[in-house]
Amino acid sequence: MASMVNIMSPTVSKNLITNFKTLRLKPEIPSLQHSRVNAIRNGPIKMMKKYGSRRSIVVSCSDQPISMPNQLSGYDAVMKFYSSINEKNHDQLRSCISNDCFVDDFSFSKPFHGKKEAMKFFEELVNSMGQNVKFCVENVCEGDGYTAAVNWHMEWKGRKIPFTRGCSFYEFTDEGGILVIRNARILIESPIKPGGIALTLLKNITFLFDEFPQIADWFLGKPYEIIQLTLRIYGLFLAPLIGHVMASYLKLLNNMTEFFFLILNIIIKTQSLFFKWKK
Repeated sequence: MASMVNIMSPTVSKNLITNFKTLRLKPEIPSLQHSRVNAIRNGPIKMMKKYGSRRSIVVSCSDQPISMPNQLSGYDAVMKFYSSINEKNHDQLRSCISNDCFVDDFSFSKPFHGKKEAMKFFEELVNSMGQNVKFCVENVCEGDGYTAAVNWHMEWKGRKIPFTRGCSFYEFTDEGGILVIRNARILIESPIKPGGIALTLLKNITFLFDEFPQIADWFLGKPYEIIQLTLRIYGLFLAPLIGHVMASYLKLLNNMTEFFFLILNIIIKTQSLFFKWKK
């Protein structure tokens, strides 16, 4: 059982240590430093200023230590994984994923099964990040066994990108003395903040579930298949209509933009002729 103890100073008193049978210290900010893995590069020093007050230690209250020096560490596996993405090292990234990997990114309608699907997803992620976007790890908290939770956000040339905060949960497996990701669940901040609407929606859904338990069992039994069926229906009947409307709207917007730049160009040329005539 692990718990998080927040401290404002890197110094840990002896009283704190004696209160627990096993104390496990990690570098305060995973993106700053590590003796074996130089994981998150490109501007790590500024992270100390931004997250220095969020330093944390993971404490175990069990009789047996979670790990000993030189043992496999979920922390190291996490930092190697994000370092591979930031450095666009596809070979190293592939070595971080198990063959039977299961990746569930809640932004997608269905999870990714197996190493092939997972690698395709991560490679598309790496390509979409371009040359200047990097993952910046804020905190890593290891749990019982080979598990870890990670808080992160994304930055462009050292500047935080809005709506890119996320939290990931990893389960690892030992393959030949190396920890690789077996299960991953990824939650990403949504730019849409529904607020109280989410609670109202939850209330209505639970009401329908209670009133129609058979439909609820059917839906909860195969949620991904139902979502895929809904998307197919949308693609067959609604998408063509909506696509036509959107195409007309985009064409109108494009014409308005061209007209605006035409007027702007006329004004600039008029000013240029006026100043020439004045001289």
